[in-house]
Amino acid sequence: MDKTIRETLQLDVILDQVAAYTHSDYAADQLRQTPVQTDLKDVRRELGLTHEAHRLLSEDVLLTFFNLDQIAVIRTKLDQGRLLTVEQLKAVQNTLVNWRRLSIVLHQHTTEIPFLMDLLAQQPPLNGLRDRLDDVLDLNGIRDDATPELAQLRKDKAKQTRQIQQQLNQFIGKHSHELQGKQLIRRDQHYCVQLKATYKHKFKGTVMGQSATGSTVFFEPSTVSKTGLELAATLASEEGEVYQILATMTGDVEEHWTDLQKQIELLSELDQIFARGQYGLEHQAILPKLNGHQVLHIVNGRHPLLGEAAVPLNVTLDAQQSLMITGANSGGKTVVLKTIALFSMMVKLGLEIPADEGTNLAVFDQVAIDIGDQQNMAAQLSTFSGEMTTLVGITDQLRPNALILLDEIGSGTDPEEGTALGIAIIQYLVDQGAKLVVTTHYTGIKDYAVAQPKFVTGAMAFDRQTLEPEYRLLLNQVGASEAMWLAERIGLKPEILALAKQHLKMQAEK
Repeated sequence: MDKTIRETLQLDVILDQVAAYTHSDYAADQLRQTPVQTDLKDVRRELGLTHEAHRLLSEDVLLTFFNLDQIAVIRTKLDQGRLLTVEQLKAVQNTLVNWRRLSIVLHQHTTEIPFLMDLLAQQPPLNGLRDRLDDVLDLNGIRDDATPELAQLRKDKAKQTRQIQQQLNQFIGKHSHELQGKQLIRRDQHYCVQLKATYKHKFKGTVMGQSATGSTVFFEPSTVSKTGLELAATLASEEGEVYQILATMTGDVEEHWTDLQKQIELLSELDQIFARGQYGLEHQAILPKLNGHQVLHIVNGRHPLLGEAAVPLNVTLDAQQSLMITGANSGGKTVVLKTIALFSMMVKLGLEIPADEGTNLAVFDQVAIDIGDQQNMAAQLSTFSGEMTTLVGITDQLRPNALILLDEIGSGTDPEEGTALGIAIIQYLVDQGAKLVVTTHYTGIKDYAVAQPKFVTGAMAFDRQTLEPEYRLLLNQVGASEAMWLAERIGLKPEILALAKQHLKMQAEK
């Protein structure tokens, strides 16, 4: 995406707002890098996916998304030849289970969501891997019955543990006076009693450790030593069996990684689609009609970053028509340009439009803008030089089916030369088949637009009573800059105004 467009239209701000609705940094980062679609068919597909998600969310369909961030480290561990942990295997399991749950919910709405169903059809065949993970893992980690060998080892462990605890409880019952407490302590896979240090030589057994003060020793009586050794051996065997299970499942995940990565990407895509749908729901956005003929029809369009302050925009341009906007400073001309440009970019990013039904937007192959002060102090360019540099880039890189938005073209230099250059550039762009939205104060450029059948003129509404702009675009009108009238209302001396009007009249008579 062109950096100037991204920054001028604040597309990063909008994409950040949409990304906030995702459920992982992985999906959020991908959403912020959403590619700009130019093909009409692709734009329709992405918007169709967004609209289907919007509709399901508006019907309170409950969908849950798994945080995919844990998956990122798994590929690194596989590349390093290391075993996956139980937690990482669970992350893979949860990813596959999440897909299955989403699929079940979405299949309940098959007829309503044809685009989403096409996406679901891309699911890779990973049912076998999911089933094997289900056979091995449960909420506590590795299942007791993951293998017959593990099942037997854990039965032995439970039996030996009970025997040791019974024997230690008998010891505690007989020698409570010599003990610091009745709670059993584990040290190095051995169960111990808390024996007062002064009695550590009174009984046969092994000291497995001591307290920080040294007043208590952790003592394994000889009566449980045999069973304790058996338990330690069982625990070691269990650890070896778990290692083998983890090794097997790590190999299974690596074998299916290509399909697994595809499933992760599909889950991320779904998360992004529903984030776009949630954004549309929150902004009362609609799915606009789309066309490939440069038709532009916006019904009560609202700039999404202006919130309740946004004044609805209504504009209609046929296939061969461009728009010339005139009117007072601070009247909202630039906002109109940005709103039209933003809507044109939003649909190419798969985002619905905050406007009313009936809105019809062309999908342009190229969107180029020259908005704002182009002065480049680092390059020591004047405002006019900066603007001309931008316009040279636009004319040199012009592609068919382009939308070009120009704010105050030709400004920053001699009005007559600026007017001549502005008209020449406008005429060139129109002759190349571009659709233009242009703002100007120059009378010569206004007159040019009025005389051109390919231009619709528009003026920004201005309240002469309150001296306030209304920010409404009025089509088929030519607006004045209101400079003289506004200066008079604000209180400029009459003799200065008279002199200004005299100079204006003299210029007109030349």
